[in-house]
Amino acid sequence: MLGYEKVGDHWEPKEERGPSDAHAEGGVDSPMPTAGGVDANASKGHLYQLAQQLGINGRSKMSKDELVQALQKANDAATRKARES
Repeated sequence: MLGYEKVGDHWEPKEERGPSDAHAEGGVDSPMPTAGGVDANASKGHLYQLAQQLGINGRSKMSKDELVQALQKANDAATRKARES
């Protein structure tokens, strides 16, 4: 079974199988926050490519954690927009 990650307003298969964030690694009862569908365990390069695909400004100067946060925000905005349509 493949895992999925959120890209904008939809889900796409991940490059690799495995948990997407610390919450998923800890299981359902984990107190760790979720990354909201973003594969926070992906490489910085992969996260950068997604940020580029979603048109996130300032991505070249972002750390990996900042990319995850920016992707979460962009995904949430895209989902809201899709629901309004």
